[in-house]
Amino acid sequence: PPGRPLRRAGEKDTGRERARAGGAPPPPPPRHTAAVKALAWCPHRPHLLASGGGTADRHIRFWNTQNGKCVKEVDTKSQVCAIKWSTTYKDEIISSHGYSQNQLALWQYPKMNKITELNGHSARVLHLALSPDGETVASAAGDETLRFWKVFERTGCVGGAMDRLSAHASKSALPGNAKAKRSIREVNLR
Repeated sequence: PPGRPLRRAGEKDTGRERARAGGAPPPPPPRHTAAVKALAWCPHRPHLLASGGGTADRHIRFWNTQNGKCVKEVDTKSQVCAIKWSTTYKDEIISSHGYSQNQLALWQYPKMNKITELNGHSARVLHLALSPDGETVASAAGDETLRFWKVFERTGCVGGAMDRLSAHASKSALPGNAKAKRSIREVNLR
């Protein structure tokens, strides 16, 4: 009847009350559809947590931990294995991937524009670690190698990652920003 609440305090919301009132149940909240493989707290926003899903999910989701809501998500088109936020650049995050890409990806948050892809591993990139100075990312993969990437280098560039990566590439003898897409060092663990 009109004026009657759809649900009383303490009652479980099954959606039947809304259906009787002519409304549709709300869509379910976003959630991962495969194992969650990666978690990373944002060092610049204390209530923001990033999570990454496995092969059947492929999404990075960003959660407001104060209210439990998903505030952003992006389909990475590949299994998410690890996530690290830049401690140097407030709006940058790096993710590592397994099937089917076996690469690292640098993103600009909150738009989640992919800045660049970092290739070099031949198997799933399982782990990421950020150096104490916040400039270098180490990646470890199923191909039994460690790779070191100078991703968050403090170059004095005013712009974002592409400016930094291009400046880094121009310091080397490589054309374009080829240096940005290659690791600076590889360690074979075999």
